[in-house]
Amino acid sequence: MTNSSKGRVSRRTALKGLGAAAIAAPAFVTRAVADDKTLVVYNFDGTLGKYVKEAWIDPFAADNNVRVEILTMQGSSPPMAKIKAQIDAGRPDADVIPMQLTDYVFATRNNMLMPIGRDEIPEYANLYPEFITDHGPGLILWSYGIAYNTKRISTPPKRWKDLWDPAYKGKVALNEALFEQAVQMVNLVTKGKPTPVDDQTIAELTKLRPNLVSLWSTGAQAEQLLRTEEAWITPLWNGRVYTLQEQSVPVEFVTPEEGFFVRYDPYCIPRGAQNPALAKKWINFICGTARQSGLAEKLYYASPNRHVTYSPDVARKVVISKPEDLKLAVKEDYAAIVDDLGAWRRRWDAWKIG
Repeated sequence: MTNSSKGRVSRRTALKGLGAAAIAAPAFVTRAVADDKTLVVYNFDGTLGKYVKEAWIDPFAADNNVRVEILTMQGSSPPMAKIKAQIDAGRPDADVIPMQLTDYVFATRNNMLMPIGRDEIPEYANLYPEFITDHGPGLILWSYGIAYNTKRISTPPKRWKDLWDPAYKGKVALNEALFEQAVQMVNLVTKGKPTPVDDQTIAELTKLRPNLVSLWSTGAQAEQLLRTEEAWITPLWNGRVYTLQEQSVPVEFVTPEEGFFVRYDPYCIPRGAQNPALAKKWINFICGTARQSGLAEKLYYASPNRHVTYSPDVARKVVISKPEDLKLAVKEDYAAIVDDLGAWRRRWDAWKIG
């Protein structure tokens, strides 16, 4: 496997509700004194967050007689600017933070993370080494392709370009949660490669506007758009698609011919964390075969654990069940994305109000 460094706008007045949500927690936790019986972790929203709580957090708390407090992220990324300010002040509010690969670049550049030695996590011996960073394991391998309503769309889409089909007028949703993947997707259509993001990118994005019903800012919102059939087709992560399918929502996932995106989430300990020993113990716990197998079987996210095996149906749904599956994945330059993200954001924001 290959290692890689990783305002909502709507034409409707608002999105109607959210999907299943993880149990909420305070947005900020003040921890004056280290407590070796309390672990604070950031967690995802929606179905993934609910699973992580039930299968990774609660069993660990029970087995080790500890309390685990959850800070729920809105969307897929932690609030990195806030976390940086806390670390710089010596008071990070969490012991473990899963982060996007672009967040990880930002964090390493700003000395925000505690190094984790290869010998400090016993389960590292069972992981593909390409998914072990200097600051934690890369878990939850997710693929980003096209989700579509099989009841409303009889001919399955094959390409990103199909999102521009006039048949989908007012029925396409687009990802603002990770807008950099949205603009890179547009480039795959027009340039055959994810960068550069330029005037041509925005011009092609403007051509998509008649088809757009919403820009979603969390995966839970994307799920709700598909449940209500407000959107028939949207770029989305494979695990959320197949979870909806398990809930009898008529959806399917497609890996587009122009290429699909594969990312993972490094689980890291912030510099100055109150309880790094317990954090490492939990990280080791969630890297184990039992936790990783459950994630694949329940939510269809692939695992870096080499001992996880997949049934044929699960292998299809996790998309990347073996190293060679990554050959079709689009290679993203996360350092370059971070460097250019401000310029991309300005173009994106100008397009939204244009």
